[in-house]
Amino acid sequence: MEERKVLRFKFKKYGPIVYIGHLDIMRFFQKAIRRSGIDAAYTEGFSPHLKLSFAQPLSVGVETDGDYFDLEMETLPDLNTLVSEMNKQCVDGIEILNVTLLNDDVQNGMSSVKAADYIYSFESLLGEKDLLDKFFSQETYIFEYVRKEKTKVKDLMEDIYEFKILSDTELLVKVNSSSASNLKADVVIEALEKYGLKAKCLKFKRSDLYTTDSEGEFLSLRDQGEVFFKKYRETFIL
Repeated sequence: MEERKVLRFKFKKYGPIVYIGHLDIMRFFQKAIRRSGIDAAYTEGFSPHLKLSFAQPLSVGVETDGDYFDLEMETLPDLNTLVSEMNKQCVDGIEILNVTLLNDDVQNGMSSVKAADYIYSFESLLGEKDLLDKFFSQETYIFEYVRKEKTKVKDLMEDIYEFKILSDTELLVKVNSSSASNLKADVVIEALEKYGLKAKCLKFKRSDLYTTDSEGEFLSLRDQGEVFFKKYRETFIL
């Protein structure tokens, strides 16, 4: 049986390009992969296309430091330089962070995702710690909200796994991001504001996606194989 060769690319997206839709991002990477000249695998038939899949679409307008796509290869390139070579094909606002040679037993990213980290930026969280501790320590919190003209009711605590105050202006929240129950980042902010949070949220971004290991612990999609990072050229200042 031929050895499976699948690479998982982690990338970030920021700046004006966050307003480009998911389908256009897919088309961009298809073209970037072709321009790079790497020996990617294609489907067979009259209209062959790259064996390429993305872990999870992101809402238009949201930045990310932790999005992924999987690419099946015919032959492997030099993985120590691949990130730098791929970034030469990218535009401002899209950057490949690392590439993982996936283990043989790993499912594709789309079916693997169980959770996501979001980082919220505020003007200031000073004086809000007690309220945040109280909100996230609840066993249940039934929240009603409207999306696409439909009213939804959800127990948020079933889908919030962890929170951490990173600084006086940043809050990290890990939420359910599986196909069964995908908690949107903006719903968390709506709930906090209704609960009494006064701090103004300036923006939020996705920082990583997770699956679970054999013991049920969260594991970054990046860490499901051997990881290769960008090689930076040394710079000497005379």
